[in-house]
Amino acid sequence: MASSEASGSHSVEEIPDSSLHSDFSKQRLKDGVVYYENLLLENDLIMESSSDTLSEDAMLIGRELYNSTLDVLSEKKFISDEELIHAQEECIEGNFEAIADDSHDDYVPDEKKFKKSDFITLEYKIKVLNVAKAHPTWKLDTLQKHGCGHLKRMDHLKVWEKDVEQGGTKFDKFHVIDSWTYDRFVEMRRNYKQVTTRNLQQWALAAASQFPDLQFKASNRWVAKFKQRHNICQRKITRFVSEKETYSIETILASAETFRLQTKQLISNFNSDFIINTDQTGCQYQSHFNRTLTDKGSKTVFANVQDMNKLSHTYTAQYSITLSGKLLPQVFICLQEPTGDFGPRIKQHVEEYVKKYRNVVVTSSKSGKLTTILYKKFLVKSLMPYVQKNKFLLLVDSWTGQTRAELYDEIFQDEEKMPTCTTKIIPPKCTPLVQPCDVYFYRQVKNFIKRLQSTADLLDKNYEIHSREDCLKIHSIVHHQLSAPIFHQMIQYAWFASGLCDTKKFFTNVNQACFSLDLLKTHCNCNKTAFICRSWCRKNVCFECFYHNYHSGSCTPDC
Repeated sequence: MASSEASGSHSVEEIPDSSLHSDFSKQRLKDGVVYYENLLLENDLIMESSSDTLSEDAMLIGRELYNSTLDVLSEKKFISDEELIHAQEECIEGNFEAIADDSHDDYVPDEKKFKKSDFITLEYKIKVLNVAKAHPTWKLDTLQKHGCGHLKRMDHLKVWEKDVEQGGTKFDKFHVIDSWTYDRFVEMRRNYKQVTTRNLQQWALAAASQFPDLQFKASNRWVAKFKQRHNICQRKITRFVSEKETYSIETILASAETFRLQTKQLISNFNSDFIINTDQTGCQYQSHFNRTLTDKGSKTVFANVQDMNKLSHTYTAQYSITLSGKLLPQVFICLQEPTGDFGPRIKQHVEEYVKKYRNVVVTSSKSGKLTTILYKKFLVKSLMPYVQKNKFLLLVDSWTGQTRAELYDEIFQDEEKMPTCTTKIIPPKCTPLVQPCDVYFYRQVKNFIKRLQSTADLLDKNYEIHSREDCLKIHSIVHHQLSAPIFHQMIQYAWFASGLCDTKKFFTNVNQACFSLDLLKTHCNCNKTAFICRSWCRKNVCFECFYHNYHSGSCTPDC
């Protein structure tokens, strides 16, 4: 008997803290119940004392609370994590606890080890190559007079072009990884998204995947240096998450690599014009920045907007890109409408807009997001006219509304009623690593949109472009400009950066092709300062001529 009691006592002692029957878990749950009761009292939802007898309704409520509690305890767990923010970023709620950075290494940026006269940055090489390609007849002295002063010999152009195709020197590659990761961090924090160290490592590894010969592991030491370099501090938090949210970075990377290997095998069976990636992206009616220039010492900074709703309301745009570097002829837009459908008057206006902007297909929903029915409309209206009866490979993410094979088999058939669409589903959590639209393309789209909505012309006139027509017009412009041949290699780079192809070519992005700093020194035909260099005809035009005088397809190489 004594032995049995001793054995029972020994088994109790071995209960881990993570068990629901441990003393630790029992005490935590008891404290939670007390706190829960206090919350109900504070909000005047319960009486301070209970009745002498329990009614059937009370027992039913109690049983439901008990079952819900068991579900919470069995399905979820507490994890401690860190949220990364800028050191100067305000914490309005005061919910964060500052912790010290445990890194004591003195970091000296590598670029300080180089003399300016000895080291040529990758960005500078790209700039010089763009100038040289735009003016192939210019000699060395002419190039030097037009911003290429560090070019000492013409034969350096071939060497620099090779450097660019290879992603630059080792230092250049680390610089690309650093800037890529920091851009994603800034974008997420502007939208008040939570960013953790794991996110930084994931973004850095995604950026490094475009350099197969580079040994880069996004180690803890690299992350510590990255935070120090960009003045990023840690805020310790505790959050309650479900088990499915606790994916390890190793699992995600393994899934992404498996997807790459399988997809590369499939790609070899299709024409590059019919290897397609499509994805939805949320767009604000009015793009905005959370920072502005103001006087030093200002404690409160205000920004004036004409309609606050336009800052919070979003709609969905769905572009499709091919491995050959092309955009599908139409972009699919889902606007947000209170009832889910356009009213008679608005519908008439939208139909007029669609006739005017022929490269846009428009629908609507209450949330501004696609449903399975609306996604089917996208397949019929946008994808079907392009692929017709050709066999094609379609890469989509794991959103449940677009993963059913029968959805595609019903729409895409050849003359013999055989399916022509082969779908490849991107694993969950892997889209930042292997989806071309997410990895690079949509960054260029949103950069273009912000350029349009934040130009000085609109600021001077106190005018904003965020109406329904403006949204459709903006995407018509962006789609038309990015469809130009000058951006084909940029779109191909999105596939390379995703690890789905092995060929990297020299390319020009949106800022380099359309919004270079030298553009501000030129003028439009109307004598106003140029706003953009149009991607098709390569003419410099002001914002008014570009935007207000825009007609779908009006800019061509011969215009």
